[in-house]
Amino acid sequence: MKIARSKFSPGNISIVYLYLIGFAVFWIWIPELWISWITHKSVLNIDMSTKAIVAVGLVVPLLTNTFDLSIAGVISLSSVMVSWLQTEYGWNMWPAMLVTLLVALVCGAANALLVVGIRINSFIATLASGAVITAIAEYTSGGVQIQVPNSFKEISKSQMFWGIQAKVGYLVVIAFVLWYVLEHTPIGRYMHATGDGPEAARLAGVQTKRYVVLSLMICSLIAGFGGIVSAAQTAGNATSGAPYLLPAFAAAFLGSTQFLGRFNVWGTVASVFVLASLVAGLQRAIENPGIRRILDDLFFGVALILAVGLSKLLERYRERNAFKLRALEVNRLNN
Repeated sequence: MKIARSKFSPGNISIVYLYLIGFAVFWIWIPELWISWITHKSVLNIDMSTKAIVAVGLVVPLLTNTFDLSIAGVISLSSVMVSWLQTEYGWNMWPAMLVTLLVALVCGAANALLVVGIRINSFIATLASGAVITAIAEYTSGGVQIQVPNSFKEISKSQMFWGIQAKVGYLVVIAFVLWYVLEHTPIGRYMHATGDGPEAARLAGVQTKRYVVLSLMICSLIAGFGGIVSAAQTAGNATSGAPYLLPAFAAAFLGSTQFLGRFNVWGTVASVFVLASLVAGLQRAIENPGIRRILDDLFFGVALILAVGLSKLLERYRERNAFKLRALEVNRLNN
């Protein structure tokens, strides 16, 4: 019974309680708009899906204690590349998507070279590489949006059931695959070990550099796919990646405080869904357009601050408890 209470405690699944509170508030505040499948379908199709795809990809390097701030640039370049190849060169969408994903992998390999090969701090290295990648996207696009064929738009907007679009299905597949790999395979265990203590993992025989390289390449690959989905949703745009950077980090860090107490896929997905739902509710409840425009950045910014703050407080709480247990054990042995 004690374990069950722990699993369902607010400290472990606070995001669920936050959603229930928000749901009740909006049910009372804007019942006609909130209790409508159209609203929640919009959250899944527009507000959440691509953000969550990018965010779960970011979980992988974060598990190895590696930052990847280049994801915004990779999304932008992928969005431009897949559109450019189809519009300017008349490529079929499938080879255009394949080449775009290969370019995203090259970006991940470049990050790995900087971080693992040259040993530049991952925060600095990926911040700089992201700026370079964005510049390449800007040059390729000529500073304008690149329209895409309607057939290509269908890969994102085609409906599966109940009006839910295909990109939500992509999110589910990617999340399940990453969850299984990270939680139920040796690769995942080695990534966890690399992030928890790289020196200890290395002494235990884990090739930590290999898993940092792998994590950066997986993150770039998924960000590249997110750029493809973004282009199919609107158009190829060299600035399309910037709005995904803050939500991805906010969701990953907030998700790390949920369910498992560390970076995990389902905590990240739940965080994106809850934050996107609360933003959608407020945007429908508040009439002031100026306030509506800032809600997305405001919510995800506050979420990132709270998530990092909560993780630090939780770490200190665990350290204090461990110290007390050691002190009790010493007293017991002395007596």
